[in-house]
Amino acid sequence: MKILLISLQILGAITLFPWFSMAGLSFIILKPAKALKKQLAWLLIIGIFSYPFILGSSYWWSWANLIEGYPRRAIFFSCLPLIIFGIAYLLIATLTDFIEKIKAKK
Repeated sequence: MKILLISLQILGAITLFPWFSMAGLSFIILKPAKALKKQLAWLLIIGIFSYPFILGSSYWWSWANLIEGYPRRAIFFSCLPLIIFGIAYLLIATLTDFIEKIKAKK
């Protein structure tokens, strides 16, 4: 069980490499003149920068649940960052394709 948790957590830690690029590129959406008026842009940046905290806290909960004797919950908390990363990747890929289709129609 511990080997499974460690391997899932290593896979989750690998997701931090694309996160660094997304975190760096997230400030491009803010234009200096209109930055305070766009709440959605700020929510996106807050969401992107909360990922390492989600990653660390889910791994903490995973090991706490394993110690308490709940192995299924421990596996779920170890998989949670991978699930969040997968959903975010699909959303970004879908929205990027959607935006390119709108630009192509103009």
